[in-house]
Amino acid sequence: VSSGGSFDSEDGLDKKRRKLIPSLTGWYSNLLDHHEVATKSVSTGILTVVGDICAQVLGEYLKHGNILTTSLDKLRMLAFFFDGTFCTGPLLHYVYKLYEHVYPINGGGDGKSNPDSLKRAFVHVLFDNFVMIGAYISLMMLSTALVEGRYKSIPHEFKYDLVPNIKASYKASALGLMWLQLISFYWLPT
Repeated sequence: VSSGGSFDSEDGLDKKRRKLIPSLTGWYSNLLDHHEVATKSVSTGILTVVGDICAQVLGEYLKHGNILTTSLDKLRMLAFFFDGTFCTGPLLHYVYKLYEHVYPINGGGDGKSNPDSLKRAFVHVLFDNFVMIGAYISLMMLSTALVEGRYKSIPHEFKYDLVPNIKASYKASALGLMWLQLISFYWLPT
């Protein structure tokens, strides 16, 4: 039965949709196998831009009551992509590898399960959220300011914005992000 569209049937469309997700995950896994740091870094850059778009749209909504007037700051988006791809992405890759080397979650890569895996994952999360966060936020503030050409404002931003941003991160972690990260550290490979 033809529906007059570009597909012979809705069943054909459903089959293509069912194959899409496994195809994309296979493609992404292959990229990770062959270009691990680059794949993770570009993924971080993309996710950082998506987060910034959400922040800009939400900020516009809270300020004006609608999102139809939103004009996205493209330079800011570029700065966040740069930070995620060339700074934060590689840093996270190597820091998480270091965590695994110093305090392995799953038996140190020997294939044996560690009975303390959940506790070890929680230690990773605590260290990441309450010790390393200062480095992450500092690097993000510096790299985005440089890309956006705000060289002269960097000392002011570090003096007045760094500590409030770290405190906000602590609050976000305690309110739920830390628990999502625990799930990620515990179940997903580094």
